[in-house]
Amino acid sequence: MFFFLRRFQTAALIFFGLTVNYMLRTNINIALVEMTNVNNTFGPYVNLTEFGGGEDPEQNKKDGEAQVKSAFFIGYMITQVPGGRLAEIYGTKRVFGICMFFCTLLAAITPIFSYINMEATSWVWLIWTIRIFQGLFEGVCFPSLHILVSKWSPEKEKGTFLSSYLGATFGTVVTYPMCGVILAYLSWTWVFYITSLITFVWNVLWFLFVFDSPEDDKYISEAEKEHIISTRTFNAKQLEADMATPIFPVLWDMIKTPAVWVDMMGQFCNGFGLYVLITEGPAFIKNILPIGDDIVLNGVIACAPSLSRVIIGQIAGGISDALIAREKISKIWMQKINATLAFVIPASGMVAMSYLTLEKTQYVCIAVLTITYGFNGAVLSGHIQNIMSLAPNRSGTLYGITNGFGNISGFLVPLVKAWIVTDVESIDDWRNLFFIAAGLYIFMAILFILCASKDVQYFNSKDYSSQTTSEYVKTSCFNFTRHTAEKDFKV
Repeated sequence: MFFFLRRFQTAALIFFGLTVNYMLRTNINIALVEMTNVNNTFGPYVNLTEFGGGEDPEQNKKDGEAQVKSAFFIGYMITQVPGGRLAEIYGTKRVFGICMFFCTLLAAITPIFSYINMEATSWVWLIWTIRIFQGLFEGVCFPSLHILVSKWSPEKEKGTFLSSYLGATFGTVVTYPMCGVILAYLSWTWVFYITSLITFVWNVLWFLFVFDSPEDDKYISEAEKEHIISTRTFNAKQLEADMATPIFPVLWDMIKTPAVWVDMMGQFCNGFGLYVLITEGPAFIKNILPIGDDIVLNGVIACAPSLSRVIIGQIAGGISDALIAREKISKIWMQKINATLAFVIPASGMVAMSYLTLEKTQYVCIAVLTITYGFNGAVLSGHIQNIMSLAPNRSGTLYGITNGFGNISGFLVPLVKAWIVTDVESIDDWRNLFFIAAGLYIFMAILFILCASKDVQYFNSKDYSSQTTSEYVKTSCFNFTRHTAEKDFKV
């Protein structure tokens, strides 16, 4: 049976690793509601109305919350490229596992500082610092996984294997209702303690049962190992040379490549819409929908689009693999179809839901949001799979570049929301925010259809050993000639 296959077990641990990863990333978004609520009956009250010393207490509070929410992404963007490169050299098992362990410790100590008597501004900057360090540790995670998937996934199973990344979305499915229940019956501090404990359990399983490649796995059967090695696009013979490759020349060649910029924009546009719903979704539901006053129900509703995304994403990955395996469609056109589904349908949903917020249509609003955003799960078999297609051997570094650029949106969304949504009870303000996200989605669908590349790019196998970084800067850094994929490396 397939659950006895080591590649399935590895994919499962990736899935749940990203689940707890997102627990630690998003727990503070819903905990902030009670942390800053003067009427909360459990746990310490964090008064942000004096943050920054402004005259408007509510604006001070909004500014403080925006700083706390956005801090994570400052650190998160910094370690994207190093994370992918470190995994290519030292292995995903160590890089992902160790960083998640330290992120767990930071989450566990976060509530402690709320018991210390300090002014609002000091508290915000302290938590701001903790969130930056959490971002630094979590920033390595997705890029480090791309090289692991490249080593473990047969080419015809790549869409299904990459669907394990939907564990991140499943993390929001679990976190919002779980935190809602915790906040209803316990102190908000337990939001951090419980998510930290769950992550620690996963951490133990990760170190016990994950290996960096089928060749290193002591539990895998010979038949499965030979099947993976013979059907993957990863070239193990290039691994030793890759470990000695200087980072700057590879990065510069990647940044100069137009096909890479298509996927970078994919990550940015996708991230913007994703964070509008994940980071700001609970506030929209609470302040706009009549049923949003129920904190437990608020958490359940907020997770519905993410659950839909997990389900549809898994289906899209399976169907894509089946159609490609039967040669019904080329890989690049399957990726373009998935990208269209992942961007156009959710864009339509975000526009529609902003007109369905009255009491008599609020359940229709939730249904539209849930169903349409679910199609964004196809993004894993769209531009994200395309990232691996461009550079199977150096996919960790490449994913670090694309995801690092993409997560600029995570830093921007809370700030853009604070600027546009000046009145959290104004549907017109929220509608403007949704229109911006929808516009980015439509733009990205068109860009990917017209410009995405099917070819493995030249930097995937280029030998950089003859040049140091300084020599490469002198000879190539200011040469902006357009590079094209080598024809010998077509997927």
